[in-house]
Amino acid sequence: MATGERKKSVLIVDDSPKNLRRLAAILKRGGLIPRPITNGRFAVEAAIEDPPDLLLLDVEMPEMSGLDVCRWFKRDERLRSIPVIFVGGLQDAASKIEAFRVGGVDYVSEPFQEQEVLARVKTHMRLRQLQVELMSHNLHLEQRIEEQVKVVTASQMATIFAIAKLAEARDDDTGQHIERVQTFVRMLAERMREMGVYRTQLTPAFIEHLYQTASLHDIGKVGTPDAILLKPGKLNAEEFSEMKKHCVLGGNTLTAVLQRHPDNQFLRMGVDVARSHHEKWDGSGYPDGLKGAAIPLAARIVTLADFYDALTSKRCYRPAFDHHETCRLIQEGSGNHFDPHVVTAFKSHQNEFERIRREMQDR
Repeated sequence: MATGERKKSVLIVDDSPKNLRRLAAILKRGGLIPRPITNGRFAVEAAIEDPPDLLLLDVEMPEMSGLDVCRWFKRDERLRSIPVIFVGGLQDAASKIEAFRVGGVDYVSEPFQEQEVLARVKTHMRLRQLQVELMSHNLHLEQRIEEQVKVVTASQMATIFAIAKLAEARDDDTGQHIERVQTFVRMLAERMREMGVYRTQLTPAFIEHLYQTASLHDIGKVGTPDAILLKPGKLNAEEFSEMKKHCVLGGNTLTAVLQRHPDNQFLRMGVDVARSHHEKWDGSGYPDGLKGAAIPLAARIVTLADFYDALTSKRCYRPAFDHHETCRLIQEGSGNHFDPHVVTAFKSHQNEFERIRREMQDR
């Protein structure tokens, strides 16, 4: 044993004083610390107070049998990984099978042979040590991988956000429209979860993806001509028809990327948001005329957040609406323009919307 290495302890549980003395002497000569116990209940109490490195356990004991003690160990989170070696009365095949079934890793028959006992005990102690080291190594590896995934994800999100900001800059190069919409959708989604609506969909992961993908809602505007995007007056029918194409362009672009990464939930939600954030609850929206629950939930939430921010923002073709007028229009749009549940969530947070709009003013 290396200098400073902790000596390992073995809990010996047997109602036979002779067996206890014999096994304790063997373990002591093998450089281990024997802890003899005369019954199962005391063994459980001793293990809880100071968990051993291994358990030598007699099968036949009064009050609490060895099999019962082993079952108890395997149910306890603190003790279940401790190796259990049965000793003594495992003469028939059925008893041996039951001993392994309840969690035993080995057995030693009487009369006890010193070299056999030590070999089995030390082998299982070493196996347990290797398992602990492997678990520690795996945990460390998982943490490293998680850290690297976070770094890569952050880099990807930064790139996507930069592209979204580039699209936004074509018609508003000083604003924080994307950031406000992201903040609004998180508030709405979290409030809806609190309300208990769409609870199976509105998981923490869904809400986080929604917060990120909200930045992509107008990414298709990179393909909208400047003459339309920056027109100071009202668009005519032909121009408006061209403007509406940004939903299809954004959705199709992200769909092409999704085809290369079909398991990416972020991209899948991005497609929904980019294509469907101008759909309306009553089916009168565009580009697909979707109605009600056929509109992806993520898009329904972004629709209201985008509507509020767009109306309260100054545009080259109109002044900004005030908060109260915008709230009135949203409430009137419940059940036709907007999902009623999203409007209900908005009502409980409309003062917060006004505060955020004021704090995140365009420069």
